[in-house]
Amino acid sequence: MTETFDPDATRPLGGGGDATLPAGPRVGGATSEGPMVVGPPPSDPPRAQYDDGGDDDEPRRNWWWIAALALALGIAVGVVVALLASGGDDKPEATTTSSSSTSTSTSSTTITTLPPTTQATVPQPPGQVTNLTAEPGGGSGEVSMQWDAVPGAAQYRIYRSGTQGITGSLVATVNTNEYVDVPGAHSYYQVSAVGSGGLEGARSVEVCGAVVGDPC
Repeated sequence: MTETFDPDATRPLGGGGDATLPAGPRVGGATSEGPMVVGPPPSDPPRAQYDDGGDDDEPRRNWWWIAALALALGIAVGVVVALLASGGDDKPEATTTSSSSTSTSTSSTTITTLPPTTQATVPQPPGQVTNLTAEPGGGSGEVSMQWDAVPGAAQYRIYRSGTQGITGSLVATVNTNEYVDVPGAHSYYQVSAVGSGGLEGARSVEVCGAVVGDPC
């Protein structure tokens, strides 16, 4: 008995069983009379064999590098320009030289030395008369007086008072350091020195001048 095979139909598993398997696909253009190969359908060819090895992100990365380099170059140029601009402003200030005044920059100052001012000498009176003595004279009622000469004195003034402690009156002006008075009775005397400018010094200490027959 000859068994006809239909590839589109199920086939027995053998041994006369009822179980059947679905018919497999034809491979290589097999006809119904050709052999049948049972197995999974052929899978798609690997994509790697169709990949040309290109990288879609490479142009984008190149543009990022170019942009970063341009930015760095712009910053460097800006810094150089700023440094040049600041260096150009630091120009040295011109210095001026003056022989009579001092400027704000480096300059020379001329110092004029003036002669010392001559102050007018204020006349001073002579000093006080010292060591005045009054003794009885040789004649009746006379009093002989002497005192120490005073430097700078041109004249001497003699004052006489009848009462002790009372300022006496001027009785004489002499050019020497001695004088003889005739009071007639004992009296109290003071003498002062007068300078060439007319200034009078302090009067001497008061002394009592006795006469013959009228002691102090």
